[in-house]
Amino acid sequence: MSNKKRFLSPLLWSTAALALVLVACGPSAAPPPATRTPMPTFTPSPEGQQSTGETDTTTQTQQSGAQQNDTQQATQPVAQEPPTDTPAPAPTDPPKATDTPKPAPAEVVANSQINVRGGPGTNYAIVGAAAQGERFPVTGKSPDGSWWQITINGQTGWVFGQLVNAENTAAVAIAQNIPTAPPPPPTPIPQPTAVPQPTAAPQAAQPTQPPKSTYKFNVVVVSKCEPQAAGNWFEGTTYIGGQPQNGYKVVFSYAPDGPPITDPVQSGPHQGYPGWRTGYYSHIIHAHGPEAGNWYVWVVDDAGQRISDIGHWSSTGSDNTCNQAVVDFDSR
Repeated sequence: MSNKKRFLSPLLWSTAALALVLVACGPSAAPPPATRTPMPTFTPSPEGQQSTGETDTTTQTQQSGAQQNDTQQATQPVAQEPPTDTPAPAPTDPPKATDTPKPAPAEVVANSQINVRGGPGTNYAIVGAAAQGERFPVTGKSPDGSWWQITINGQTGWVFGQLVNAENTAAVAIAQNIPTAPPPPPTPIPQPTAVPQPTAAPQAAQPTQPPKSTYKFNVVVVSKCEPQAAGNWFEGTTYIGGQPQNGYKVVFSYAPDGPPITDPVQSGPHQGYPGWRTGYYSHIIHAHGPEAGNWYVWVVDDAGQRISDIGHWSSTGSDNTCNQAVVDFDSR
């Protein structure tokens, strides 16, 4: 048994070896496909270094991959960043409308105590009076521009332009409601002052006569006195021999030969009163609202000395039966 075993063992090993040889001599496996060698790429050499004419395969592969990446980046759309919103300008407030400044009102200021008349001329009736410094709104002017139409105490009146200071009147238009000028009044004929009768009968041999006045103006006549609710004033004319004469000065006071209440006023046209008629004069006693009182009137010379007899009249004030008088002087 032991020999048989020793025999079989070499046989078994030979069989195994033959099988291995057959396996080794069987059909061989297919070779792997050939790898494509990329074309060499010229790479410039740095100065001072010679090119070997060969390019490292790894370098060529990297360069080829870089070229492909560049091609992909060129063909792929570049993502655009979203546009940055430009901030809208902050709204600005519209300019505030400013009120157009109103033009200053047209006004006149009285230079002194003056008359206010019903029309643009001294031939119109006196309808009021203005004290020095009083201010009145202007509503129109006369065609020649010498008179201003004003509003006084809620009524229309006229003042002479040379007697007031006009302010802001450049645009004032000619008044459209100018009243028709009244006809000139008839010249009053002064009546002689009544001569008082003697208290005792004169003796036949020696009759007595009142002494004749020695004054230049020896005739004084208070011809009328009318109602006037606006105030107190008087006016009149100075005559010589029955003819109106200019240039005489008239004063008034509370008592005969008392101190004059105001400066004398000159009769007839003169500086500041060019529109007065021949021999005419006017005095304002009270400009606003009449007052009762006794008034004495006379003519003075340049030195202030009386050269006329004295006229007298009484105003009634609130009764308004006699507040505007006419007092005439004559030299006969």
